[in-house]
Amino acid sequence: MAHSSERNIAKTRFKIEDLQKRVAVLEATREDLERQIRKLNDSVPEDSVEANAQKDGYVAYGSYAQSVIARKENLRRSLGDIGEQSGRLAGELKVALDALDSFERIKARRMAAKAEKAMARKAG
Repeated sequence: MAHSSERNIAKTRFKIEDLQKRVAVLEATREDLERQIRKLNDSVPEDSVEANAQKDGYVAYGSYAQSVIARKENLRRSLGDIGEQSGRLAGELKVALDALDSFERIKARRMAAKAEKAMARKAG
């Protein structure tokens, strides 16, 4: 039975580490997408532009701006997806941490009971 408990603890710790890595990857991706959006906003602050719009210093600004705006929209959708994934992973991580806590408390109780029996044998 002790082996089963140790296996459960090891599996749960592995799952927690995996979930933490996945959360870290999503967080890094989120930060990168936000950085990209900021750069695109510096280039084209508008949220909509006519295809034939003109701006000093730009050739074919309207079509360029439209492509930048479309890219920003795609990045924002991706950020939304990352937010949803992060929420799901956070829920899974909480469940795994709670399970690990339970497994470790059970293990600690078993060890305490074992120690009490050993002390009782010595005293008796």
